[in-house]
Order: sequence, then structure tokens, then C-alpha cells
Amino acid sequence: MVSSFANYVFFVPAKLRRSAVLRKLRCHWLIEPVILCVVLILLVSGARAADLDDFEAPGFDPVPAPTSIWAGPYLGFEAGPSQTVTEVKANGRTKDASRLDAAFGLFGGYNWQVSRFVLGVEGGATYLGGRETVRHPALGSVKTGAKWTASAKARAGLPIRNFMPYVSVGLAATEHSLKANGKERSSVSLGPVLGAGLEVAVQDKWRLRADYSVTGIVDDKANYGGTSVKRASGNHRFMIGLSRSF
Repeated sequence: MVSSFANYVFFVPAKLRRSAVLRKLRCHWLIEPVILCVVLILLVSGARAADLDDFEAPGFDPVPAPTSIWAGPYLGFEAGPSQTVTEVKANGRTKDASRLDAAFGLFGGYNWQVSRFVLGVEGGATYLGGRETVRHPALGSVKTGAKWTASAKARAGLPIRNFMPYVSVGLAATEHSLKANGKERSSVSLGPVLGAGLEVAVQDKWRLRADYSVTGIVDDKANYGGTSVKRASGNHRFMIGLSRSF
């Protein structure tokens, strides 16, 4: 008995498509913490000056270091709309197959508070959806799509009170298949994944986030029933996630 996993081909695509995510911050978001720190310093200095007359001996009361609500491990679940688009080209004719599905998955990671920023690593696995069948002008009926993806990413965020906008970049292993001319080719390819989002610390150790990510899936050429076919595919999705820190 031969496992169906033997039909998968692992490879790294020759082309990696790039995308950029820009997040603008309002000035008062950065100024408010500075003003608050200055006010606290003035209040503490005034209180100590008022107690100088009662000063008897030098002393030092250690102040515990402030803890970050973002630092440490976390684990969560997410769901949202996902769209996978595959461009199929054969005999000089091109057809796009687009499928919109409900996606869901698990994610987890670890954050470190580094000065004003939060840096972290995150891994996740997501179900993307099913296959889409289209009519290609040269191949006839074509069925294609991506079912799942697993990613490893680095994240960088800027905490603003209990809000944290962030960006992420990493690599994703994504399953993709194409069936044409009676032949089906399935593969697991390695491609870039870029993302950005907003995370909110809602209560105690619970966090809610909105995350948008783009994944480059596959870009290759293969023979399908005597016809050379080129496929290029990518996925983007908008996920709402709920996580708990530990």
C-alpha cells in the first residue's frame, strides 16, 4: 500500500513575490507616554522634597521592574475569509482560478519586550479551503486550489497602552494542486508570507487581534497529459483571532 503522501513534491519556487505593508502612527500616541513620565517624575520629586526634614538615614527601597502585558508565550485560534488565486497558462492561453473560502487555524508564539518595542516569533497552521473548477481555453476543465498552509514568522510591534500594531515576515509551507488533461499534480511549496495587524489586550491574559497576511504559494511548470502548463498561485486572508498568554 502506497501512502498518498508520496504523490507530493517538495520544492522552493524560483520566484518569490514581494509586498510591502506600511503603518503610520499619530504623533500624540508617542508624545503621551513621554508627558506622563515627566509628570510622574515631578510628582515623585516633590514628594521626596517634602520629606527631607524627616530624613534620618540613607536608605533604598528596591522598586520591582515593570512587567509587560505582551511578553511571554501565547496560544490562540483564528478564523476569517481567505482567497486563493491561481494563474494557469498553457499554449499561450491564460486563465485565472479564484476561490473564496472560510479559513480557520491555530497559532502560537513567544514575545519579548525590548525597550519600547515587542519582538517575537510565531508559528501557525491554517486550513485555506477547497478546489475551484474553471474552463481553460486550451486545457478544458481545470481544477486547482490550496487546502492548507503552515508558517513560521518573526513579528515586531509597538505597544500603545493596551493596543499593539505589528508587522510580520516569514516563510510558509503551502499545499497546492492542479488537475488538467486527466493528470493531477500536488505539491507542498515554500514561499514568503508577509502580514500586519492590530492586537488588543482585552482582559487579564486574553488578547483579540485582526491580522491580514499574503502568502506566495507556487510558481512552476510541469507536463499535464503532453501539454506544458505553468501555474502561479498566491493567497491572502483577513483573520480575527483570540489568544491567551501564559
